[in-house]
Amino acid sequence: MKQTISMLLMTVLAASFSHSAVAQKKYDPKYTNYYKDVEEAIETKEVVIELTNGVSRLDFLKFKAKFTNNTNDFLLVDPSKFKITTDGTEHEPKEKSFILDPNESKAKTIDVKEGENLLAREFEVEVGGFSIIPLDGKAAQMPEFQLPASTNNMESGNFEVNLKRVKQETKETWATFSIKYTGDGYAIVDPSRISVKTEGGDQYANEFRKSKTILLEKGDTKTVDAVFHIPAKVVDMQFAKLFVQWGDCMVETEAVALDIEESATFNLDEALTAEKNK
Repeated sequence: MKQTISMLLMTVLAASFSHSAVAQKKYDPKYTNYYKDVEEAIETKEVVIELTNGVSRLDFLKFKAKFTNNTNDFLLVDPSKFKITTDGTEHEPKEKSFILDPNESKAKTIDVKEGENLLAREFEVEVGGFSIIPLDGKAAQMPEFQLPASTNNMESGNFEVNLKRVKQETKETWATFSIKYTGDGYAIVDPSRISVKTEGGDQYANEFRKSKTILLEKGDTKTVDAVFHIPAKVVDMQFAKLFVQWGDCMVETEAVALDIEESATFNLDEALTAEKNK
């Protein structure tokens, strides 16, 4: 009987010591919680958000979010608008906003630095801070640009265009322009919309194959190229006057808030946490 009681006491003491050791270890600043990846992505018709790689310590919590833009427009993402909840305490990460190109994917690490209850068994992520920047907008009414140039600069509304360099040869004309946006919204620049017109009225499209749609914010400047090929029987471009037509190359647009009321929960991976903290 005495031996049984003694064994019971030893078992209780061992369990108590083990619990105390684990509790003390969790006050170690290097003790890290590891979380299971969220199995189901947050998904709307505009964007997909995949949440993985969650970890936390006493003084920080972080996870990876992969964003996929399902639209043909630009997508503005502001992770500082995310709300992260641990044991009833809400946190807002201090992250900078970024842009997703149409149909682009991009992964970002979302960080919470300092705060209470970060070493939690689970944490909830409520997403927010999304806006669509549509490609449609108000086109700048930029006047045609003469080559050879009589002036290197021109303006229209909130756009400034500067000719950086030009090469006119018999079979090819190559011009490089810088475009600056000075408005308070956003500008969409599509170099494929640039064309050139001869004195006889014939019009030819920009054939620079590396052109892609560009997003500008206030004060941004980007360089675009335009390459034109006109048959010599039509005109010898080395000596001809050509007139650059801008069409809808420059469009001013506004961000439209995208309301996503979705959340997901990271759950503690107990086996991985135990293994990593040995």
